[in-house]
Amino acid sequence: MITLEDIRAAAQRLRSIARVTPLLPSDRLSERLGCEVLLKCENLQVTGAFKIRGASNAILQLTDAQRAHGVITASAGNHAQGVAAAARAVGIEATIVMPEPTPVMKVQRTTDLGSHVILHGESFDEAEAEAYRLADESGAYFVHPFDDDAVIAGQGTIGLEILEQCAPDCVIVPIGGGGLISGIATAIKSLRPETTIIGVQAANAPAMQRSCELRELTAAPVRGTIAEGIAVGEPCTRTLEIILERVDDIVTVAERDIARAILELLEHHRLVAEGAGATPVPALEACCPDLEGQTVVLVISGGNADVTTLAGVIDRGLVEAGRAVKLEVTLIDRPGALAKLTAAIAEVRANIVQVHHDRLSVDLELGQAEVEIVLATRGHEHVTEVLDHLRANGWDARRMD
Repeated sequence: MITLEDIRAAAQRLRSIARVTPLLPSDRLSERLGCEVLLKCENLQVTGAFKIRGASNAILQLTDAQRAHGVITASAGNHAQGVAAAARAVGIEATIVMPEPTPVMKVQRTTDLGSHVILHGESFDEAEAEAYRLADESGAYFVHPFDDDAVIAGQGTIGLEILEQCAPDCVIVPIGGGGLISGIATAIKSLRPETTIIGVQAANAPAMQRSCELRELTAAPVRGTIAEGIAVGEPCTRTLEIILERVDDIVTVAERDIARAILELLEHHRLVAEGAGATPVPALEACCPDLEGQTVVLVISGGNADVTTLAGVIDRGLVEAGRAVKLEVTLIDRPGALAKLTAAIAEVRANIVQVHHDRLSVDLELGQAEVEIVLATRGHEHVTEVLDHLRANGWDARRMD
């Protein structure tokens, strides 16, 4: 099990490689949730995520003989970029095996850093199995994303930075395989044991939470999640032991709440966070009744969000926040009917984004038409106001989920 001294040594190695990321106050979240909220912005790290810390700490300690065979790893993206950047810095070859659904931007950034990328499998676990097979064939050193003491110690340097920047009562950290929270918890609990450490997982990838509940390593199926950076089906004994000893609680968050958190950080904090990096925001919302008046640090672990994915998430987040809504309205199919409908919508100050007019559906009576209409709205109360206004004026209006 790693120690505080291991983390301090890692901090010295990383001084010229990893960035000391800012700890930014969130007035909006603080006012809404009743505690002082600070954002540890690892999304502003050199490679856009915290992973460069652990990968660099591991690679910098390799012997010349190990470096001669190069390094290999499996990653959904952020660890890949960390390994690629560290390998390039010391002049050795790196091969990265990534799951086939990995966002294109993460693949491109990894190849831009000079690494050879192989797409294999539908999940991290399948990519990892292929990477191990290739490592056995080539003799390359496998840099594990989390099951490695040097990697965990590198991630723990975030904990040292947090303590240099504030005196937190609570720190909330995303969990995939557990390397990040293991390092941070080791650093913080060693120097400030009264600080509460809370981990957060996507509800669709809850392996570490289940493992902690059962107090033994337990796999859990990974369902589709926008937090692909923490979509790990089975953690490891090394991180489980640290988490059981040093982490106070683990919560899970739903996909809709992760999407809303990405939108919150983008719109109100001008921060781009990928799904995994945004998970501490809804976790805090779930825990905030017990954290009133305390200083809480949210580790925004990464910002490498694929543009296409981000666009979809923004649309989903707008719907969840009541900022967009799709309605279905049945009307009489006669000239001027659609104009009257749009005029009624304008009366309640909703903006029409898209209209689809259908008079051919077999579900319609003769002489009827159906309109699917997407509106930009100001929130859930405004959506209710729009529906009430349309119904009061004789329109059969229904919200489409």
